[in-house]
Parts: sequence; C-alpha cells; structure tokens
Amino acid sequence: MDIKEFEGLNYADGVWSARTRLPAALAAADNEVRKSLGRIITLAVVLLGLIIVWGCSMASYGSLKRSPDVAHIFETDQLWPDHRYYYLNQENNPFAVVALQSSYTLKGLNWTEVDAQSAKLKKVVGLVESFPVSYSYTYGAYVMDAGGNAIGYWYSSLPLVSIKVDSETKTVWIRTETPWLWDDRGGPSTDVGREIGPGG
Repeated sequence: MDIKEFEGLNYADGVWSARTRLPAALAAADNEVRKSLGRIITLAVVLLGLIIVWGCSMASYGSLKRSPDVAHIFETDQLWPDHRYYYLNQENNPFAVVALQSSYTLKGLNWTEVDAQSAKLKKVVGLVESFPVSYSYTYGAYVMDAGGNAIGYWYSSLPLVSIKVDSETKTVWIRTETPWLWDDRGGPSTDVGREIGPGG
C-alpha cells in the first residue's frame, strides 16, 4: 500500500473524523424517526375522530324491560299520550303492538303505523292478546334505548331479536322472529327473507 495515500492523515485524525461524522448520521436518523412518529400520531388522531363520529351517528342496541303494568294498559284499552302506535304484520294477523314517543319513528317492512284513536288499534291489540304464538304468551314491556331510557311500550308474545335506536335521527328498528313466514315444519322458510334493520 502506498503510504502517500495517507499523507496528512494519522490514526488520531481518522478516529476524530469518524467521530465527527457519526453524530450527523444519528441526527439524520433521529429526524426521520420523529417524522414517522409524527405521521403515526396524526393518523391515530384522525382515526380516533372518525371512530367517535361514526359511533355517535350509528344506531345503538336497545332492549325490552318486561312489565305487567304495561300489559295491563294495553289490555284495558288505555292510551299513552304523545305516542305513535304500530302493529307488526297484517291487521288481521298481528303479532305485536308498539307505542313509541311521538318524537321517534319505527322503521321496518312489516311494521304499520295505526291511529291511536281508531277501532283498528283496539282490534290488533285484542288479536295479539287472544292469539299468542304457540310457544309463548303475550307480555308487556318498556322499550329501552341504549342508555336505559324508556322510549316506548311493547305488547307481543314474540321473542325479541334486536332493537336498534338511532338517537340522532330518532329512528327505531325492531326485529322479532317471523312466524308468519315459517313453513309447515315450524321453522323459517328457506325461500323467504327476514326483515332486517341497519347493519342487520
């Protein structure tokens, strides 16, 4: 090896020059890490915001709270003021009656709104009371939102599948079993769809 290639350099200079270059490389790497971390934090904040907005706007699950007092009010033809009434399935073959606070709307293909002062409401309540499904009995219940607040009343012999309540739009979806669609074997027909709500 030609010694002249190292003219003006010595071991100490070589070590010193390496040490002076090392902090610069570390600083560059640290800067990249900081940029990447900043992008990750920004993305996480954006995703969290989207989740919060989505969670606030989407429907939440409600429930039923059984009550003999609610059943008694239906069975004695009493009415709750400022409530909208709905029945499930056909007028001559109803399976449930629901009264919701007037600010709420019940959505669903098999639900029909009925005038609270009409003879039709008395008729469907009487049919729901007198002809429960064979495997259950007619009962009353409070309709509760996800926060445990009563927003209406329920009268039926059907087991509940789900209640979804959108507190922002004041929209309610109620799913039950659908025995009027069942075949002769006592189960859901394979060629008839079931009513679904959002995300259901």
